[in-house]
Amino acid sequence: MRLIKTVLIGFLFTGIALLTSCKKETTIERNLWKNGGVWNIESLFVKQTSTNVSDNFNETIYNYGTFTFRKDGSGIVVITVDGDVETEVFTYSNTKDKLTLIYGNEGRVFDMDWRKNDLTLSITDNFTSDDLSFTYSEIYRLKKK
Repeated sequence: MRLIKTVLIGFLFTGIALLTSCKKETTIERNLWKNGGVWNIESLFVKQTSTNVSDNFNETIYNYGTFTFRKDGSGIVVITVDGDVETEVFTYSNTKDKLTLIYGNEGRVFDMDWRKNDLTLSITDNFTSDDLSFTYSEIYRLKKK
């Protein structure tokens, strides 16, 4: 009898943990598209480090554009730099701490720090080119319109 109670309590705690996790994912997903789903890109910080020091750089760009998330899992990003405008459609999905954006056939999985109307997306890629090693990072700071 004691074993059955222990197993039942274990299932109860596991179920509560799963429901809580799913609830946060759903809350974030709804917040992404709610009220028009437009998020200003307040800033983009880009950093690259390389085994060739002359390839190293970092830069912060302010008022970079907007992300618009739609309820159906699609969206559009509008980038504005020096008066030039570029748009790209995407599909998206999220967990409680990751946001996956798919542009065409390329997927990018961002670490996500969500605070209701503030969102920070970060991603780091490591790659090699011409026998040089590179680390490239992006941090987007978004604010809901």
